[in-house]
Amino acid sequence: MKYKLLVLLALSALLLVLAAQCGPTPTPEKIVETVVVKEEVEVEKEVVVTKEVEVEKEVVVEKEVVVTVEVEVPAEEEVMEEPTTLRILSLPWPQTPVEQEFANDSFTPETGIAVEITGPPYQFVESKIRELCASQSAEFDIFETDSQWYGGAILGDCIEPLDEYLAQAGMDYDEMFVQPYATYNGRWPVPNQVLRDPDLWQDYTDQPVYFLPWTIGTMILAYRPDLYEEAGIVDENGKAKAPETWDELLEAARLLTVDANGKNLTEDGFDPNNVVRYGIGWYAGRISDGITQQWLPFHASFGAEFWDSENWQAEGIINSPEAVEACETFTAFNLKERVTDPGTANWFVDELLNGAFTDKYAMNFTWVSFAGAMDNPEISETAGKWAYAPFPCYDTNGEKRCAATYGSQGIGINKYSKNKEAAWKYLEWLMSQEVQQRLIDDPRAGFASARVDLLDYQMEDEGTARWASLTSITTGYGMDVWTYPEYAQLLDIQQNYINLAYIGATDCKSALDQIAVLHQRILDTSPNNPKNK
Repeated sequence: MKYKLLVLLALSALLLVLAAQCGPTPTPEKIVETVVVKEEVEVEKEVVVTKEVEVEKEVVVEKEVVVTVEVEVPAEEEVMEEPTTLRILSLPWPQTPVEQEFANDSFTPETGIAVEITGPPYQFVESKIRELCASQSAEFDIFETDSQWYGGAILGDCIEPLDEYLAQAGMDYDEMFVQPYATYNGRWPVPNQVLRDPDLWQDYTDQPVYFLPWTIGTMILAYRPDLYEEAGIVDENGKAKAPETWDELLEAARLLTVDANGKNLTEDGFDPNNVVRYGIGWYAGRISDGITQQWLPFHASFGAEFWDSENWQAEGIINSPEAVEACETFTAFNLKERVTDPGTANWFVDELLNGAFTDKYAMNFTWVSFAGAMDNPEISETAGKWAYAPFPCYDTNGEKRCAATYGSQGIGINKYSKNKEAAWKYLEWLMSQEVQQRLIDDPRAGFASARVDLLDYQMEDEGTARWASLTSITTGYGMDVWTYPEYAQLLDIQQNYINLAYIGATDCKSALDQIAVLHQRILDTSPNNPKNK
């Protein structure tokens, strides 16, 4: 085997370099070494050759280098937290999406607190709140709820009292909002009579405040001035004149119920099977509190009550002679006079509004919030043609007794919320004069404010829905039902039997007598009845 001289020289040099790395000097040096090389020659004889080879070697000295890297670590208290999001369980009113819009463009940028408002169908909201209270759920931070449901939520211990929050914010609840509405709508328990007595509210200012005013008002009458004037229902100046009594309402409804030939109900040749526009529309179905809302103004204005709240007595009260007369007057609009669509026995909010949008009737029972939709040209054919007034009254020998279905809601804080401070900030923001006026001025919202300092501003224009509703609530028209947890049971019974009377399946006296018996059974066995404590 042949070995090359150069290869051996290279290997020797490499060994020398490695050995020299441990040397003390960093500079190149000359080294003379004797290398013994075995070289194969042609003769078959091993010859030893001695050569002096000069090798240049560079010695490298390694030094340990410590590199320090500065990393900024945030202090423990500076660690960013998840942004707060307030979840609000609301009602599906026209003001709800407008409130969400205002929160997005104002409240959230100002506070860094996000807001999500959920408004399920009205008929499901009460049961949802009951479930949340029973489970002590923190799913929602704020409730925007109807007044009839207050008792169930408060006695269920899931509504945060607001008195301390108000005091810390320097807000005087009794002076900030319209009375006696504010006491009835925010404090609990407070009897219904407070709504109709201008001074009685002062006896209840020691009751806790649980809710701030989310809406204010009563049900009102909507009517078409153009159709009134066409039918001759006018004042001395030839302008449409809203009815002031139930008799006047019925007469107007008869003149405004017209068939396909243009004849009204009072004229010969009127075709009851071909009506194109009825005199009045309302929802008289059993869903939620539908028919109760329409019947209540008759019931209360005739002098009837639902119960004696001090003694928890229903029998002899809800079925009094005055109650029977009121029921018969109400049901006659459908059964005898036929001035309303018979389909109203199954109507609720959607059907009522669709009828208004498509010119199916000339008058209706409505709310400020619904009026905003009725006057919206993007969805209503009759937008701009409506005027509004407080409900007609019952005329007893020249003395008028008036009533209207109370329809106000409150906004409160869930006692189990993990964001109570943020929730209170939202309530303060929503109740501020600036935001309340924005809601008033936005026609999409159909909103009326309970702030005293905005009352005159809202009542400047007579004939508007806001004017009619605030006139009604501030002059003692308001009438409510029950605000105790038994509300749902009592209402269900009432809805069924008044609806049966409305369609003629039973007479008013029988219906009211049955209601009285069943209501009394519930009241007698209620754990909230003082007699059972």
